Amino acid sequence: MSTIYSQDPILKTIHNAQGMSVTVMDWGATITSIKVPVTGEEKPREVLLGLKNEADWCTQECYFNATIGRYANRIGHSRFTLNGHDYIINSGAEHALHGGLDGFDKRRFSFTQVSDNSLTLTVHSADGDQGFPGNFDLTVTFTVEDDNTLRMDYLGTCDQDCPACITNHAYFNLNGKNSSVLGHTLWIDSDKIMELDEGSIPTGTLLNLDDNAAFDFRHEKKIGQDFMNHSQMKLTLGYDHPYLIKGDLSKPFARLTSEDGKVSCEYFSDYPACQIYSGNYVHASKPIIARDDDQEYPNQSAICLEPEYYPDAPHLPQFATLNPIVTAQNPLKRTICYRFKA
Repeated sequence: MSTIYSQDPILKTIHNAQGMSVTVMDWGATITSIKVPVTGEEKPREVLLGLKNEADWCTQECYFNATIGRYANRIGHSRFTLNGHDYIINSGAEHALHGGLDGFDKRRFSFTQVSDNSLTLTVHSADGDQGFPGNFDLTVTFTVEDDNTLRMDYLGTCDQDCPACITNHAYFNLNGKNSSVLGHTLWIDSDKIMELDEGSIPTGTLLNLDDNAAFDFRHEKKIGQDFMNHSQMKLTLGYDHPYLIKGDLSKPFARLTSEDGKVSCEYFSDYPACQIYSGNYVHASKPIIARDDDQEYPNQSAICLEPEYYPDAPHLPQFATLNPIVTAQNPLKRTICYRFKA
């Protein structure tokens, strides 16, 4: 995160009557804390990974709990063609990840509305920013509801046609302490994942989970039960794959439960896919010191469930109806919810 965005962060906390609280920082519209009250525990339990040293928020390379854009996940070869024009993303790598070198996770958002239980932030991305076309404006609203749901509403408008996908990269560990997430149990209402190549770019082939049991969470199981027990996982050092979901806000598509069974989180979204990432690279770059025990976070210390459009959707025309281009007439309008039970 460049110096211009990382000076004097502004953090605001929202809460509900049940004692759940959420803290959001203007750098990257980042969730720095989610605390959930648990029966029998003196203090609300922290369910997100966080940093001991505040200055590390602008140097960590894991996209910790940030708002991701203009395009979450990957775009192959850092380029795409739209309406006959070729666009090159400033990614610094063969494949663009999470919007490029200076994605929304590294931008300073502005708080525009603040109440006891809701925050609204905005950011502007000019035409040509990171190589994307059009002037893009994003509004993100975080709301803590009375049933211990954190709801995130995204509204993205653009004056030109542009691929866009906004999500949150929250790192969940419901144990409430620096620990492995592989002992958590997970249920996912999905029967297909996308096959990836060696660069984690979708091949266009969908893998049926009837034939790929290591990825099948339709019957709740521990995350570590089949960990690394598949050739696809060996490419990504663990789970790091898009699951196809129904995109229905009326019912959850996934449920994560802590190792002690005391806390669970249900996930809702109207996106058609969700990237399941088991924190395989948390310790692979710059070590991050945990806020609770002053120790380095190891790999697999958290899991991310990132609802989104299909990765590399600009190169997957066969799925275009599920991954619409943002236009002046058709904005991006999507919602993600985390509902906690304790």
